Amino acid sequence: MSVHNLMVRLRQYSRCAMTGEELRSTKHQPNKSLDYILKGRVYIEEVPPDIEPIKRLLEKYSGIRPKDIDEHIYQIRERLWEIYPYVCIGHFRFLSLKFTLDPRYQIALGRLLAPKTSATFLDVGCCVGQVLRQLAFDGVDSSRLYGTDLEPRFLDAGYDLFEDREKFKATFAAGDMLKDGDGDKSLAALEGKMSIIHATSFFHLFTWENQVRAAQRMVRFLNPNDPEVMIFGRHVGTTTPGNREGARGTKRYLHDATSWQDLWDEVGQLTGTRWRTEVDEIVEPGVHPDDNADTTIRRMRFGVFRA
Repeated sequence: MSVHNLMVRLRQYSRCAMTGEELRSTKHQPNKSLDYILKGRVYIEEVPPDIEPIKRLLEKYSGIRPKDIDEHIYQIRERLWEIYPYVCIGHFRFLSLKFTLDPRYQIALGRLLAPKTSATFLDVGCCVGQVLRQLAFDGVDSSRLYGTDLEPRFLDAGYDLFEDREKFKATFAAGDMLKDGDGDKSLAALEGKMSIIHATSFFHLFTWENQVRAAQRMVRFLNPNDPEVMIFGRHVGTTTPGNREGARGTKRYLHDATSWQDLWDEVGQLTGTRWRTEVDEIVEPGVHPDDNADTTIRRMRFGVFRA
């Protein structure tokens, strides 16, 4: 992609193409913008080495020849970028399979593979459905897998990324998790059916109020008669919980372990349920890419269970 086209796309979608922290760090340095982008802060040209696991998945699950995988990935990334230039797309993070390192993923996989199980799995904000394809490759019956995303074109691109339109039997629903009641009927069909919900890079996008709204929706998705239901995932957290200002004055709430439990206590009160949470910090390089970054920021994995 040319620099000119990249700049046009970023101006068009600057609200979502950069994080709030990135926008603030360049707000008073307009001459820095081009260098900032070219250093890979939003869009990088080279496929990063840490997506080797999905290359193996594309070879073993999708049957794509190893010599063709990089070009295939580039084509899908450009298609997604044209839909919406999220940082996670520009940096190829939508291809990450790091969720498999979460012990709760192994718990979910064990339950989904148990003999005579009817357990179901929903990925919220699933993008191209990479989590669901990994589960299918790990042996899970794909007819018990579900995914939802706000953008239906991401869901469709997932079939082309994994070349499995004919064999993959998961159910996808495009819809808005923040619409209450019957506001989004495509998601209403999922209510009461789920055993396990996964949500990565999701909660940190919203205010406390909208996190509560989304969490209430997740509670409605869960099977009310299943005592072993689980919600798990990862998001950006902090050592000092509270609101952070995003682009164009938007707000998002970041959590530590205490505030995360407080959120689910409120959700429990609103839904007549009780929840126990777990939080663990993920130690990874690159959390603070420059000296201007918020040093309180942490990457956190979480689990939510019936209390």
